[in-house]
Amino acid sequence: MPLGNSPIIGQEFNEWTDAIREVEELVRDPELKAEAARIREAAREMRIEYKRHSTVPQWPLVQRLIAGPMDELRIKIAQELLRRTAEKNQIVPLDRDPVPRQFQSTLDRYFERLGSENSKP
Repeated sequence: MPLGNSPIIGQEFNEWTDAIREVEELVRDPELKAEAARIREAAREMRIEYKRHSTVPQWPLVQRLIAGPMDELRIKIAQELLRRTAEKNQIVPLDRDPVPRQFQSTLDRYFERLGSENSKP
């Protein structure tokens, strides 16, 4: 991913960090809150370095400290939301082991296809 359009060095940094802050405020789990705060702080530090020294963040570092953890956080929040929805609807509990990372995109595509097939008349 080219960093030229990234929120870290782009114009939309404040909007992006505000969105992460909203996630922090909305989740109840202290671990998820802390992870969102850590991601936001890592991005803020990279932004400061970029502004101060015109140092473009290195993609592997962005991937390790921000993009990867954000993807994991998104998955955990989605699982928590499904778990809470299931509790309200008294559906089968969704407590399960997380999907191994190498299979996540295949599983996502499967559910997308499954959902699109069910929406056909």
